[in-house]
Amino acid sequence: MRSRFAPALAIAAVIAFSAAAPAGACTNFLVSKGASTDGSVMITYAADSHVLYGELYHWPARDHLPGTMLDIYEWDTGRYLGQIPQVEHTYSVIGLMNEHQVTIGETTWGGRSELRDSTA
Repeated sequence: MRSRFAPALAIAAVIAFSAAAPAGACTNFLVSKGASTDGSVMITYAADSHVLYGELYHWPARDHLPGTMLDIYEWDTGRYLGQIPQVEHTYSVIGLMNEHQVTIGETTWGGRSELRDSTA
């Protein structure tokens, strides 16, 4: 005999699992020329967040005067962090890749709480 409580139990389970804390992560996929069928190299990056939306930026190549300082801001909040010395020449960049096809990506996960910076 089937329990008449089974549907209610199933609904309660779905609600309980849906109420779990949201994941905070970033994802990238890297495909080498040996892994693609045509020898192409591919990279993608996503900030997997409902509040961070991707934008495609372009920074042209530039020469900078000696002693020039670069303001540093936190990427997702815009909070000012300080300054670092600017290099004499910066390459043209689109997205996270420069004109020489050097790129950067990162993968983030919530991680273990004891590894978090307690001073931040």
